[in-house]
Amino acid sequence: MQYSCKQAYWNWLILSAFFAYQYLLRIYPSIFTDEIRATFQFSANEFSTLSTYCIGVYSCLQIPLGILLDKMGVRWIIIASLGLCLIGQYLFTHTQVQWVAQWGRILIGIGSAPAFMGVVKVISDSFPDRFYGIFIGITCVLGMVTTMVSSHWLRQLDAIGLSWQQAIDNLSWIGCVLWVILLLSLTTSNENRLADASRKYTRFWPSFCSVLLNYKIFLYALLTVGTCAVVNTVSDLWGPAFLSVKYHLSPLQSVHYNQSIFAGLMVGSFLLPTVFNKGKKILKGIRVCYLILGSIFVCLIYGSASIPPALLQIALFVAGVVACADILCFSLTAQLSTPKTSALIVGWVNTINMLGLSCLQGLVAFSLDKHWSGVTNEQGLKIYQARDYEFALGVLLNVVIVGMVIAWCMRSKNHNLKR
Repeated sequence: MQYSCKQAYWNWLILSAFFAYQYLLRIYPSIFTDEIRATFQFSANEFSTLSTYCIGVYSCLQIPLGILLDKMGVRWIIIASLGLCLIGQYLFTHTQVQWVAQWGRILIGIGSAPAFMGVVKVISDSFPDRFYGIFIGITCVLGMVTTMVSSHWLRQLDAIGLSWQQAIDNLSWIGCVLWVILLLSLTTSNENRLADASRKYTRFWPSFCSVLLNYKIFLYALLTVGTCAVVNTVSDLWGPAFLSVKYHLSPLQSVHYNQSIFAGLMVGSFLLPTVFNKGKKILKGIRVCYLILGSIFVCLIYGSASIPPALLQIALFVAGVVACADILCFSLTAQLSTPKTSALIVGWVNTINMLGLSCLQGLVAFSLDKHWSGVTNEQGLKIYQARDYEFALGVLLNVVIVGMVIAWCMRSKNHNLKR
């Protein structure tokens, strides 16, 4: 099949749809926290495995799947990936056995791993360099908009009497339609680009070692954990439950307020790179974001529960904006790359970022169980109170403080990796 400009746009569009879909699959347990815990009788630590297992395998597969995408193209890897997501989704919603549900989430993690990399590959193979940022930004915004709209839609289905399994099954049908569209219309990148990529990987291991041994890349990766991973721990898993308990919101209201974070992420993905776009301003922007994020977390976790609703939404929105400081971190790592290591650096930084997210979600859950005040409901399920969440989310505040110290100690002087 001849690879045309029109086909390139179509590939980018449907892969962006897959990116948005898999992102929703990864975070929807936060929408039905109480219902899922009641179904499987999960403690907080057990419930967190639904996300940590998913994100853990997602993280570990970033570099291997990135290599496969460069060598084989996107078509069959993405089609197989969405198929794994649908199988994992079916296992999760059609069982009441804990380990089956956890394996379902692991399959979703495997299937979702190449989604963002597939989008970036199509963009890099098909469009001029000056459009990379625009297309990637639109893809991220599409994912956030889909998450916001779908989260509210799923909660509405639950409100009208459908079980959480029935609500998610509606989501699975959308995935089936998307899989058919991918099968019928997705093409791979042009063969010349694939041949060039194969030649580049003949010297993979020296490049790989040079990236892993570069301490600045590692520190910038840690900075992404202290911003994006910290905020995503709240928005993707514990946010609605925390807001419901701390600020006395209904489940539907807490999901609505949690969406303010995603709105902030949409705005921040464009705003921060525009304001802090070059030189030492990038590192200064990271420091400012850390300072704002730390202040917001102190107020949300330890502040008064009677905060005005409008102010609460603004605080969550701003937290989402400054969480996009991870984009600034990626910009600084780009200064350390060469043509032979640019993609590898992105995969390595993203691996550390996602592993950090997985660990933080587990630490919050462990802290919730450790500081549990002993309250249960009629079914014997643990009920976590505001004080329990304050102790648990304090872990995230400590990570932000550590990241703030690293950011203030870093210097933005360039030094390229050896070729």
